[in-house]
Amino acid sequence: MTQADFMIDREQFSKLFPFHFLLDANMRVLQTGAVLARICPQFREGQEINDHFSLFDLSRERAQRITPELISRRKAGIFILKSASSDLSLRLQAMILRDPERYLFLGSPWVRELKEMRLLQLVLNDFALHDSTIDLIQITQTNDITKRDLATSITNLEHSVAIRTAELSLANAELSRVMRSKDDFLSAMSHELRTPLNAILGLSESLAEGVYGDMNTKQVKSINTIAESGHHLLSLINDLLDIAKIGAGKMELELSKVNVEDVCQASLRFVMEQAQKKKINLKLVMDNQSVMLTADERRLKQILVNLLSNSVKFTPDGGSVSLETKCDLESESLMFSVRDTGIGIAPDDLKRLFSPFTQLDSKLSRQYSGTGLGLTLVMKLVELHGGSVAVESEIGKGSCFTIRIPCKGLDTLNQHNPSDTISLSEITTAETLRSNTPLILVADDNEINLITVTDYLRANNLRVIQARDGLEAVKMVREHIPSLVLMDIQMPLMDGLDAIAHLRADDKHTDMPIIALTSRAMVGDRERCIAVGANDYLSKPVNMKQLVKTIHNHLPKDETR
Repeated sequence: MTQADFMIDREQFSKLFPFHFLLDANMRVLQTGAVLARICPQFREGQEINDHFSLFDLSRERAQRITPELISRRKAGIFILKSASSDLSLRLQAMILRDPERYLFLGSPWVRELKEMRLLQLVLNDFALHDSTIDLIQITQTNDITKRDLATSITNLEHSVAIRTAELSLANAELSRVMRSKDDFLSAMSHELRTPLNAILGLSESLAEGVYGDMNTKQVKSINTIAESGHHLLSLINDLLDIAKIGAGKMELELSKVNVEDVCQASLRFVMEQAQKKKINLKLVMDNQSVMLTADERRLKQILVNLLSNSVKFTPDGGSVSLETKCDLESESLMFSVRDTGIGIAPDDLKRLFSPFTQLDSKLSRQYSGTGLGLTLVMKLVELHGGSVAVESEIGKGSCFTIRIPCKGLDTLNQHNPSDTISLSEITTAETLRSNTPLILVADDNEINLITVTDYLRANNLRVIQARDGLEAVKMVREHIPSLVLMDIQMPLMDGLDAIAHLRADDKHTDMPIIALTSRAMVGDRERCIAVGANDYLSKPVNMKQLVKTIHNHLPKDETR
């Protein structure tokens, strides 16, 4: 560095800035101040600064490399450097010297305690007279009382924090207890509500299919009304339980590869009858009919059915409802849009649309029934998939709900092979009973459910024996060696879980199929049943056709089907 650089001679400059150093454009040292050279002899001419000092930001404590670009961005800021070979920390400010391109750092040691000065063998004369570090040292020397007061304050604060932490721990424990109680209550209520529903839906299905004899048209219509009302009540119970599961963070998605067209077709079939009654035109529009999406198939259907049901419900007779899908390969997501020509939604009501237990005011809430849970459940299920929901609507012209489900690597198929479906008639063709016709043990303490299931199975060419508690079920299995057991879980004397465990402990019954048939449908119930040895799990109310199909799926290969 020459005198012309700073219009001051070198000796005066070193006295004012004993910790300065000069760098070239490659961040190599050209010159160092006298005291800095004494304290850090390793920091010498020609060495790159990043080899000796680390730059760190006090707010983030993250090391950075020193570059010309960084200096340009922070030329008005303070740099904190720490030596890699000593305890020296420097506080500096940079100046850019353009011709030739060089960088001058002016600074001083960042000394926070007197012992740091002694460790570095510094004296006050080593500091430039302008430096605020001297003021810091003087303050440190004359404020021991303040430091003691600060230590006392810290101790008191730590004590207060400890007390508050203990209070929060107790509150969290109580909250956990309340959450467990709520889960137990929901599980119990699920059982109590589903048990009578199982009888209602099972009996109505059996009557409608003529299990108890032929009925006239008026009787069939009444039975169908009973079944329709029962299914509506079941859907409300399921929505309430799903909302509770999601709120408790206990709903987990069962992700798999899903054929999008199959899901859409199944969802449309679900609302087909409702739409036909109102002469509403249903249609499916897909930009690609051979797409596989990674999602929870059952929950995806639940989302689409909720949206389609709402659209059909709020669309006047003779209108139209469409389900449209579109692949967005750029964002790797799939969009499902449910569009209708319904009554529409006012702009002020859109912001309240996804709130639970909320129905829109005015004429809408008086004319149309519902709990206001459907759209809330749609939103939460879509968010569980990592997606989003958008809605566009205009009063009197209709609405369009669009959900976007992300899926990395959308798969398109060369051939579309929809999964085979097996109806009850295909399972139980008009074959005469043979001597090895499967024998089914039905264990259930509810007499109506027991009769309903027994009658339906016998009407479908299956032999049935009954047990009304867990002890009786274990005894009858040992006596009759049934082909398969339908085991209720909540029973007197011995519950279904213990009964399954007893049977599995006997080598003679380790391979016998057992299907848990229970009204308990909370998170973990299925896993508990499978863990003790059940082969499958069905929650009540169970669809009778599905029950027969499940039974035949689990029967041994050599049994008559």
